[in-house]
Amino acid sequence: MQLNEQDGTSSTAAAGATLSSADVSSSVSSTVENGCQQEQEPDPKKTKLEDGDYRVLKAEVNQRRDRMRNIPKLRLKEVGEEALMKTKPEERVPLLLDDIQALLMYTLLRTDSPTNPSRWAALEKSAKLTHTTVLLIEGLTSDDFIEFESDFKECKKIFHHILQVVVPSDRLVDELACVPLSDTHKDILLAEYGSLEAAMLARKDNLLIKRSIFTNICFDVEDSGGDYDENDLPHGDKFPRTQLLLSPIQMINEDYPMPLTGSLKHRYAGYVTTNDHYAPVTPKSPMFGLDCEMCKTSIGASELTRVSIIDEQGNEFYESLVRPSNKIVDYLTPFSGITAEMMKNVSKTLQDVQKDLRNKLPPDAILVGQSLNFDLHALKMMHPYVVDTSILYNVTGTAGTKSKLKVLAQKFLKQNIQCSSGGHNSIEDCTASLELVKLKLAKNIYYGDQWLQDRRNYHKKVSSKIGIATPEEIQRLGENSSTTEITATLFGHARKKNKKSAIITNGDNLDNFSGYFGEAIQANRDVKKLLSFQKLDCDQEVIEHTVEKCLNYDFNLSCIQLKDEHLTNVDTKREKIEQIDGWIRKLFGGISVNGLLVVLLAGGEVNDRSKMAVAMIQTRKG
Repeated sequence: MQLNEQDGTSSTAAAGATLSSADVSSSVSSTVENGCQQEQEPDPKKTKLEDGDYRVLKAEVNQRRDRMRNIPKLRLKEVGEEALMKTKPEERVPLLLDDIQALLMYTLLRTDSPTNPSRWAALEKSAKLTHTTVLLIEGLTSDDFIEFESDFKECKKIFHHILQVVVPSDRLVDELACVPLSDTHKDILLAEYGSLEAAMLARKDNLLIKRSIFTNICFDVEDSGGDYDENDLPHGDKFPRTQLLLSPIQMINEDYPMPLTGSLKHRYAGYVTTNDHYAPVTPKSPMFGLDCEMCKTSIGASELTRVSIIDEQGNEFYESLVRPSNKIVDYLTPFSGITAEMMKNVSKTLQDVQKDLRNKLPPDAILVGQSLNFDLHALKMMHPYVVDTSILYNVTGTAGTKSKLKVLAQKFLKQNIQCSSGGHNSIEDCTASLELVKLKLAKNIYYGDQWLQDRRNYHKKVSSKIGIATPEEIQRLGENSSTTEITATLFGHARKKNKKSAIITNGDNLDNFSGYFGEAIQANRDVKKLLSFQKLDCDQEVIEHTVEKCLNYDFNLSCIQLKDEHLTNVDTKREKIEQIDGWIRKLFGGISVNGLLVVLLAGGEVNDRSKMAVAMIQTRKG
């Protein structure tokens, strides 16, 4: 009975609450309706806009709306997000200096640029960019940014994108200025140079960028090869084999193991490099065909069971069966060619193979293979100089597509491989890969690449319309060293598009440009008009001059070298960072609306070979 009474009381209370809610709702609705009626009645005290004032106000609103719609914006992709300084260190994967350079090239030349930042970012409304200003500060690293982050107050307000970047420890300005030309970039330059040969004169080697990643590439080892003449090629080669090497960015995109920091460092924790010290690669560096075979083990993954390497003459360089660390559950014989009988007495381990290869491979060896990244992962080894036939040969004419080694061997070598009922033969596969590379070297860079060939044919058709270089002009280009040098740089490309550039510095790095511009600047008045150089006494003057003159140029590169006295202790470094933070605010205020500001903090050596820098990037809104 008590429970029933409680239920009755609760029901009555609920009904009352419902009624109260209804009354409240009715009251609110009534109030709103009355309010609406009151708002609809004209207020005699309210000021009315005259027609002229209304039109002016409307025009201003439309103009502001259009400006907001046309603001350039840098949108990061997954690779860019992973490089953000706010990403956890164990998950952060830095960008390369080539990535920053690709952005700068694209902002300057747009669709005419041989590079673009599509690997890590998308630049929206790029046509609305007014100009680009780069401030390069040598002496501060990403570690300094982390330690003194609270002192970068203005930077944290200005920049939405603050990223970690790997840069070389030396010739940094050279690397930023020189244009990298991978195989896929060269065809775009045909419209500008008239032939691939002329474009190759402007080629920048990726060796310095490789050094910033593989920190054990040495220029002072005794067997480094010394100076060489690229025209003195090995017998049968029509062009330098170094042209076929994958660039560092290509290696990252193709999932080659690389000694980078962050998540990749953890992913490749058990990997070793193929050498303690590498020598610079040259057109005479030896090539070795490599192929590995795997079997499925008890952990559900494929593990290495055979390694085959041949030298350039087709001789067996290294051959070994390998005992996996886990029990083999499937020999995958139709694919691997490995049988239980073959593996019965095998005792050599993966670690033994790694030790063998580290002792046998020359310091400038070029490894060749079909989808070689899988072989290096099987070996758990990293190597800086690789040629991948799955990328060199494109029979479809569609960028990014790959053909099987069996198809390539039949089409180009007229050989039928992988036909044995006993499965693949690793010696047969690595021989075919090496022969494909040697065949391409004996022909030309276009051979076997339908996509590149189609692009060349297209440029041949339009060459007469756009007035590109004649064979005679190309010959003169090769003979005139100063012209060749200036076209090899970012500023050279800007000059050819009548874009005005300025370089300002307070240090000795201006001397680095003499090899590119020196004689040409002195001899050519037109170059002087489009390319300005200035060396000022102090860093404060560099900032003031840049703020004052940056609107006069399409591209500005201002370089500041911090002195040792500014970095001796925590207090002086903090004081300098606070000053730099103020400079950056002033510089950002000095660029035009829709201008792009890039600040690169690059200094302090890591492992004696590379630096971990910080790139801060932002466009200025109206």
